[in-house]
Amino acid sequence: MSSTELTTSVVICAYTDRRWDDLVAAVASVREQTVPPGEIIVVIDHDDALAERAAAEFAGVTVVRNSGRRGLSGARNTAIDLAKGDVLAFLDDDAVAGPDWLAQLLAGYRDPRVLAVGGSASPRWPDGARPPLLPAGGEGTGELDWVVGCTYTGQPVTETPVRNLMGCNMSFRREAFRLAGLFTEDLGRVGRTPLGCEETELCIRLHQASPGALVLFRPSAAVRHRVTPDRLTWGYLRRRGWGEGLSKALVSRSVGADAALSTERDYLRKTMVAAGFRELGNLLRGRPAGLCALFLVVFSTAAGYVRGKLAGDKLRIRSSTPKLVHGPIHVATVDVRDLPARLPVPARAVGHYRAAQVLVRDGERTLDVVLLPVRHGSVRLDLIGAGTVAAQPKAVFDRPLISVVIPTARRKPQALASVRAALAAGYDRLEILVVDNFPTGAHGDDWLREETEKLGARYLVEPRKGVSIARNTGAREATGELIAFIDENISVEPGWFDAVAEEFATGPGVGCVTAMVLPASLETDAEVLFERLKGYSHTVRRQRLDRETVREDPLYPLSMARYGPGSCTTWRRTTFDELGGFDPLLGAGTPAASGEDLDLFVRLARQNGTVVYTPHAVARHTHRADWLELREQMRGYGVGLASMLLLSVLRRPSGVFSILRRLPRGMARLASRTPELPLSDRAARSRLRQLRRDERYGMLGGPVALVRAWKRYRFDARSGHR
Repeated sequence: MSSTELTTSVVICAYTDRRWDDLVAAVASVREQTVPPGEIIVVIDHDDALAERAAAEFAGVTVVRNSGRRGLSGARNTAIDLAKGDVLAFLDDDAVAGPDWLAQLLAGYRDPRVLAVGGSASPRWPDGARPPLLPAGGEGTGELDWVVGCTYTGQPVTETPVRNLMGCNMSFRREAFRLAGLFTEDLGRVGRTPLGCEETELCIRLHQASPGALVLFRPSAAVRHRVTPDRLTWGYLRRRGWGEGLSKALVSRSVGADAALSTERDYLRKTMVAAGFRELGNLLRGRPAGLCALFLVVFSTAAGYVRGKLAGDKLRIRSSTPKLVHGPIHVATVDVRDLPARLPVPARAVGHYRAAQVLVRDGERTLDVVLLPVRHGSVRLDLIGAGTVAAQPKAVFDRPLISVVIPTARRKPQALASVRAALAAGYDRLEILVVDNFPTGAHGDDWLREETEKLGARYLVEPRKGVSIARNTGAREATGELIAFIDENISVEPGWFDAVAEEFATGPGVGCVTAMVLPASLETDAEVLFERLKGYSHTVRRQRLDRETVREDPLYPLSMARYGPGSCTTWRRTTFDELGGFDPLLGAGTPAASGEDLDLFVRLARQNGTVVYTPHAVARHTHRADWLELREQMRGYGVGLASMLLLSVLRRPSGVFSILRRLPRGMARLASRTPELPLSDRAARSRLRQLRRDERYGMLGGPVALVRAWKRYRFDARSGHR
């Protein structure tokens, strides 16, 4: 459905007759739109007299009472339940929409991936002029205009995808609420209490429920927002900052601090610092109000955030997302070329599926990964129809020879399954090498050799323990110009090698390509919890990581999640050889347990190399199904990370300052990462905290593990193994 065919419902929420004139103006502005709305819904928040007056005054307008909890979120949720439009647009009762406001919002939906569109809000000052209390630069907007619900300095000035929209001027496709749930009623303004962030929390949940979805900011969809005199006082600035900080603490607990504060960190680091220097100059000229206001709002917001974080369970969000328990979750793949209205979900011998993780493809192109509720034994697939977009045509290129190195130790049947999946991927120029890193005899494992050679793959023996050594052995024997390293518990899907080869063919400077790795199953609690913490389906958008990445991610090149999984990577042979391969002191099978992938990524970054993540190369990973094995794995991740960082410093001592500068933010991101799978079970949340502790405690053992790995490597070298 094109944007011109979408039907609309405009929602205006009101709570007091003191703003009656504003409400009348808001309704009138909606009636005068160049694109008339399908319906106008006015929701009155627990004020019977106002509801009766509005019903009598507004002919042709649906006037309803808030059927939820008192507050803006409850009122909006009431309208969502009643609205009939394909798009629901929300306008504050003290805002007046421009004549083409609705047309501009609808134009943003021309891309079917867009699930939400919002616009700008300019202030209508009480006396027509900007007060000195809210400072501004020369561009007309002020850094603190968000305090009065208006567009502020630092927001985009052109159409741009953003994290979240402003509550006074926003719209959503109906499907957005089916995917992410409703506004949480523990957030949002209640009467004149200046809390908020309910739209921020909803937009973040929408991103998490549908990583391919876009939330679009269109400044051309403009409204004028009335600012009352009571909002231009020092007391209101203090209360508004406190409420914002408190709300952000609640949001961070719900969706993770990294997602909740990413935009705010950039705002403080760039916009507010520049404003501070400007207002310092004004202070010297005898105009102190601006600098005092900046300090008051920042301090109040920080204090409110600390108060919210220290409150524990006394302040919490009761999530309005679909109640998806921690497991089991059905795993499925659908193609939009043949998309049924419902996807049947198989029955289980014990219990039943409550949710489904659905990979949405267009042939061999990935469109989205969504988490949907299972009801009555099936999943409604029409919920994802608006969030998909036709895939771009594939590039034409000569297929290079790809050498596939599959190291194996204790899960040799899985390694054979990985070989079979590679052969079935539809790429005719493959060389597959299985490296036995746990041979049963001096000449290897006869059974594994026979089964490997039956499949047409080469069998190699590497008795020295460690996945890094095994991978390096395979790379030395490989003859392809590209080398794909695939772990034994990974199975690639059809089109995987074509998608990877395309990235190298179209990007001559690309040194490494990583892929999307989804779970093979989510049947047990351990599998779901691993996906929760370390899930590899972090985005369905192609990413290029190079020297420019540090501008948007201060953690780069130590931002582990940005690279994609190291268990399923492809390297250009020349690049891999220049880097010297994987470090034998790191990785599974060594005392260091892991860290070899990030180490190689970091070394590539320091040589100004490029990594590309492509979501079109999809593989399936068999997660640990046992709780104790998962805990040991998480501890190993911590050991490997600390070992890798220490080894990096030993190689390049000056790098210690770079690591120390990034360490606090890295630890915060490690503690707060919250991917898509929601947990509604207290025991599951407790186990999630335990896994995070295991990973952090593992880091304490990193230095000792690195020493042990070095001693073992030296022993092997003296014994003649090189």
